[in-house]
Amino acid sequence: MMENTPNRRQDTWMAIGLFLLTLLSRIPFRSQILYHWDSVNFAYAMREFDVAKEQPHPPGYIAYVWLCRLVDVFFHDPQTTMVWISVVASALAVVALFYLGRSVFNRRVGLIVALFLATSPLFWFYGEIALPHTFDTLLVIVSVWWLYETMKGDLRYLYPAVAVLSAAGGVRQQTIVFLAPLLLFALARVGWGRFLVAGVLGAIICLAWFVPLVTLNGGFSNYMRVMGEFTRRFQSTTSVFMGGGWWGVGRNLRKLAMYAAYGWGVSLLPALVYAAYRLWRREWPRCWERLIFLLLWMAPTLVFYAVIHMGQQGLVFVFLPALLLISAVGMERLLLARSRWLAATAALLMVANVAIFFLSPEYPLGPGPLRLLTRATLLNSDHYYQDRFAVIEGSFAPDSTAILAANWHHVEYYLPEYTMLPFGIVSKWEQGAGEPIEDRREVVVTPAELRLRPDSQGETVVTVFDPELLSFGEDLAFIQVPLEHGGELAYFVLTEGQAIHYGAGMFGVIED
Repeated sequence: MMENTPNRRQDTWMAIGLFLLTLLSRIPFRSQILYHWDSVNFAYAMREFDVAKEQPHPPGYIAYVWLCRLVDVFFHDPQTTMVWISVVASALAVVALFYLGRSVFNRRVGLIVALFLATSPLFWFYGEIALPHTFDTLLVIVSVWWLYETMKGDLRYLYPAVAVLSAAGGVRQQTIVFLAPLLLFALARVGWGRFLVAGVLGAIICLAWFVPLVTLNGGFSNYMRVMGEFTRRFQSTTSVFMGGGWWGVGRNLRKLAMYAAYGWGVSLLPALVYAAYRLWRREWPRCWERLIFLLLWMAPTLVFYAVIHMGQQGLVFVFLPALLLISAVGMERLLLARSRWLAATAALLMVANVAIFFLSPEYPLGPGPLRLLTRATLLNSDHYYQDRFAVIEGSFAPDSTAILAANWHHVEYYLPEYTMLPFGIVSKWEQGAGEPIEDRREVVVTPAELRLRPDSQGETVVTVFDPELLSFGEDLAFIQVPLEHGGELAYFVLTEGQAIHYGAGMFGVIED
């Protein structure tokens, strides 16, 4: 049985094993195409940093962009660069969580919680795509680990903890805000002298990324203007402080509960069983300091996501390791006297998590609101874009073809030589989801005005990139081209004297 006595050699070998296990499990399944709209934002930011152009989107993530540019020296491809950062960061995060679990509880809990994170279907998914969430998770876990060591009285970790947390603010500015109460709690007994030195160190590191962030975006006032516009656009229907009301709170809570449960995976079960057991036995926590530490880690993030805005699924990684810790310690205490049962149960839960990631379809209940981020989702996303890019590049000349697209950000990035016609669709989970964005005025434009040249038959082509747009076409005779992995790409032809109109909810052809 594992004890919590110092054994650096054993811990080092465990850490190496966890790192290699996570790393090698991610490498074969890396995504090939920028997965998310935000991924495209980051790819553009690696060329030109401009938050006003959403390169990247606010609040800026400047330290992550710097890291991407540094790593890109080796790969010269934003997609490859960001995915490799996600892969390596996910492996390091698993190692860091092992050490955090060992510090807060014991070595056995550390090993179990690390394996829970390594096999979490949601964390695995984000370790395969071009987004900063696994890197942010790594910084969060390291910060929390070193803050806990500081709280226990080991002041060697004080300044490194502050430094990492301050740097995490440059990667994702919200992180330092969410963990600020935990920071203050952990530093409560370090003394005023050390507290002030830590504050100065943190301020210097924050200024090292904040000053370039605002300077590169036209100064502080312009940066705050851009932030305000972005906030109003995304939070006007979700924040209780900006008119979202109960609809916004309900939306946020549904997303938060679903995403946290999926990230937790089947390792949620021991946490539920342990909580029920403690309530039945009326056993209350003995170490309130440790409980308060975990609650302060989770509570600010949960409150913000509930009443302000809950975005994509990877945002739960700020607090997910704390939930996994609860599961690990619960299972360990329930089965402490039965070590074989403990090992078998942990293995069974991890196998179940792996099975969910590899075997579950993207839409397990068929087309509808329930969508799982799994291996199938990665393949479907890659095939969706790769198949369409291949057909367009292989069948349609850039100088005589326009592309009407809802996913126009990917189109303009991967097919810059083509004329792009954006047709916005309201995102899932928003009011009016699936409907055209009505605030775009109708545009009537001829092929000549689009700088398209008719082919030898006097025709120009408009391809409809996304199939959900077809229902918004007015009396059009679509021609379908089969795609390699299923589905079809539709297009229609403009002859001499015709123009296309799009926007205001519909698109079609009129006589010029």
